Formats: sequence, C-alpha cells, structure tokens
Amino acid sequence: MNIGAGKTLVIKGPASVKLLSGSGKVFGYTLTQKKPLFVRDSRALPIFTDVGMEVELNLGEGSSFEIVDRDTVPDDWKTLVSQTIKNHKKIVVMGGTDSGKTSLTTFIINSLLGEGKRTCLVDLDLGQSNICPPTTVGSVLTTKQVPDVYQLKADFIVPVGFTSPSFAKEYHLKKTSELLSYTINEEVYAVIDCDGWIEGKDATEHKINLLNVIRPSLVVFLEKSQEKVESYCRDIGIECAVVSKSEYVHKRDHEARKRLRESSFRRYLKDGSIKTIPLSWLNLSTIPAEAHNVTINPLQYVKSLIEAYNAQSANVPPLDVESLSKNKMGVLSYMYDADGRCLGIGLVSDIDSKRNTIKIYSKVETIPKKLVIGCMLLSYHGDELFVWTTQHI
Repeated sequence: MNIGAGKTLVIKGPASVKLLSGSGKVFGYTLTQKKPLFVRDSRALPIFTDVGMEVELNLGEGSSFEIVDRDTVPDDWKTLVSQTIKNHKKIVVMGGTDSGKTSLTTFIINSLLGEGKRTCLVDLDLGQSNICPPTTVGSVLTTKQVPDVYQLKADFIVPVGFTSPSFAKEYHLKKTSELLSYTINEEVYAVIDCDGWIEGKDATEHKINLLNVIRPSLVVFLEKSQEKVESYCRDIGIECAVVSKSEYVHKRDHEARKRLRESSFRRYLKDGSIKTIPLSWLNLSTIPAEAHNVTINPLQYVKSLIEAYNAQSANVPPLDVESLSKNKMGVLSYMYDADGRCLGIGLVSDIDSKRNTIKIYSKVETIPKKLVIGCMLLSYHGDELFVWTTQHI
C-alpha cells in the first residue's frame, strides 16, 4: 500500500503494519523497516508521512483503516510540546474517557525524549492502565521513544485493588503518594496520565485532592477545561493548558474497555505456574482491610467473595475455594517482597486450612513475603469473571 506525502494512515486494531520504504511517524516516534508495528484491539494509531511511504498492512478481525489528507495530530498539541512543556518538569494530563489522554501522553514523552530529556511516565489510570496491571498504578523511566506506551513496563507497581478510584478515594491518594516517592526527583521530567473519572462532585474533589498529592507545575486538559479543577490550579499557581481532542481517538464501549483490561491482565499472567506456599511464610491481608483499615479474616474473605460470585452466576456450577485451581481461576492478589515492594500479581487458587498452605498462580518466580488478596475473580487467561466492589464488601 502506498501512502502519499502529507497524509496519515489511521489504523484501528487489531492489526500490524510494516514500513517497506519512505518514512512515517506515530506521535513523534519514527517507524523503522526492521520490525512491524502492532496496533492493539480497540486502539487506533495514526502514521503520518511527510515524504510518502509504502507499507504492508495486515488487518485482524474487526479492524479497519482510513487515509486522511493531513497530519491528524492537532496543531495545539504541537505547540504544547514545542513551547509550553519545556518550562515544566511535572506535567499532569487530564481528560474524560476516550479523550485521547494516552495518545497525548505518548506524544509529550516522545517529544521530551527527542530533546534528550530524562523522562518518567506515571500511569494512574486504574481501569485502563498501560504500563502496569489494571487495579494498580505504576511508573517507568523511559529511555526510548515508542509508538504506544503499552510497550513499556513499569519499574515500580503500587496496587490499589480497584478499577476506579471512586471505590477507594483516600486509598488511591495514599498509594499515588507512595508511588511518587519512589519515582519523581528533580533530575527527570515526569508525565502523569490520570484516569477518565471527571464527571460529578466526587470526581472533581478527587482530582483536586490528587493534584495536592502530585503538586505539578502544569496541568493539560483535553478537549475542555474542568472548571473547578482549573480554578483551583490557578489559585495555587499551577499553570493550565487546554488542548483539543484528536478526531481519530478510538471510541470504546464498556465491553471494549473490558477486553483491553483482560488483555493487560493476560500480559502479566501469561506463562504462569502454580506455587504452593506455607501460610506461615506469608503476611496475609486483603485490599478492603488495607484500604479501609479494618480487620478481615483472609480465608473467610475469599469464601465470601466466591459466595457472592455464586449468587450472581446461576447458570454455572457453584464454586468453592478448593475448586478454583481445577477451574483454572483465582482471586486477583498482589505479591510483595520483604522491603514492601510489589513484585507483581497472582491468582489465589486455593487456601488449604488443614495443610496450612495457599496456592498462587503467577509468573512471579520470587516467593513473596506478603500477599494482599484483591476484589476480582479472574481466569488464568486473564478473563474477568467477577468484580467485588464496595457494595458487596
């Protein structure tokens, strides 16, 4: 396929594209002929060519492409990276669901890296995280430009346990502060990608509280300003910028966002194995106990979660704790080392009170010192089977 100079090839995944000749850029990242570019399911990537290019395009089921007679990156994004961000080392990107936050974040990071800046990406989007498992926040010190920040993996992961901060607002703030203490220093440019929860009084208050924790020098609003948040920023001396939304952001419904989460879970569970660990080796806790500072018996908690799953799954055989591993499923959990650093995720697939052991399905090889049991039932393949929110607990 030949794409003329000054045009953009917009690809909606799942798909792959390989550059055969010419040149093309994705959010400031320059394509190479060495390897194909993969576009994830329910994502869209624009490839702009200023001189023309020939590509080999392979489309998966449900994918599509469009050729646009211009660069689809908005002009005010280019102004932002060429002028505004140079004076700021801590930048927050805010916007609603499917507003293009990840695309803008990628563009900012690639621009900073292109100028030789040491750059850190902080991902606070619990439900649509890119560099860490869903339900966690994470950060990575980036060294190379990328077409999609999903290609990066976090250096630090801090579990929150929910897919939205609305379920545990104070805990989300606490864990964000913990993550930033590992991550941000005066030597790096930090770009912080927030979640899309912006509608309503609670969301506004939470975003203001989040800015109090982060203390950025610049907040970039996508598509429209969040009036009360912007007013607060200006009152305390945080600069604000409002940029337009790209016309070619891939709109996703609830099911598409769920598929993206499942794909991300799969990434962190793939090639896992069962570890049987004596309970005496572990400090065992639960997300509700950690988030709400209450005492909860972990074994009883897992049993109650499974009972809640059984109550809403009338057409499938009922589960118990012992049958989880047989059905290749488990309760999402978070594994920590002796220093309190999260090693990764796993699935609790059995707790044997007679043998005093616990089975965990995980790709993490290190035996954890602490295990915090979460609020989701997943298959070993990463499929979301049940979510236990605060209304159940």
